[in-house]
Amino acid sequence: MPRVPLLLGAFAPFVVVSGFHLAVKVAGLVELDRATKGLTVPALLLGALLVLWFGRLALRPPVLALLVAGLALSWLGDMMLVFFELGVVFFLAAQLVYAAMFVVAFLRRPSWWAVGLVPWYAGLLLALWPFLGDQATIVAVYGAALALMAAAATRGNALTTIGGALFVGSGSLIAFRMFTPLFQSPAEDAIIMGLYLLAQFCVVGGMLRTAVRRAPRRKPAAAAA
Repeated sequence: MPRVPLLLGAFAPFVVVSGFHLAVKVAGLVELDRATKGLTVPALLLGALLVLWFGRLALRPPVLALLVAGLALSWLGDMMLVFFELGVVFFLAAQLVYAAMFVVAFLRRPSWWAVGLVPWYAGLLLALWPFLGDQATIVAVYGAALALMAAAATRGNALTTIGGALFVGSGSLIAFRMFTPLFQSPAEDAIIMGLYLLAQFCVVGGMLRTAVRRAPRRKPAAAAA
């Protein structure tokens, strides 16, 4: 893992932007909420790239590509969620990309506790079904993708597993917020967003744990006398 000072410096923008975004969300400042939401995931991506560059670390190209793609799709989901179906499609793609990333990056099988995602999925649909109407299919498909990602996350380390679980938690809460009268206050909205941002951070941190030190540059051979 990279040294602590490098991690603190690289992810300081993400922590500051995320903290400010959550604060304005709690305060109910809608315009600032919208303006800062799109800064959180890019700040996280910037932190990951800084850690890799200044720590002289490298992820395997397919893993890095999938990580960047997952973050980019998540950002698009954040921006487009005002158009529900479009936003969910981007988040769905992000979860599938993350699932593929965990499969590519880790050789282990999913943990046994991933079986618990089956009753979670069934219970979520059972609780939400009376409220979903025409959105039932897209919610069911997204829930299945979320479960698949969380199960794949258990193939990795503690951080990826925690990240997958936090995604499940934040996704469940936002579904209740969008389709039921529950979790409608600004403070509850901030909790949901905080879980989502922490999930993204854990996934990124878990993938950085797999990074290896880059080989030093070879000095050019001395010219023959």
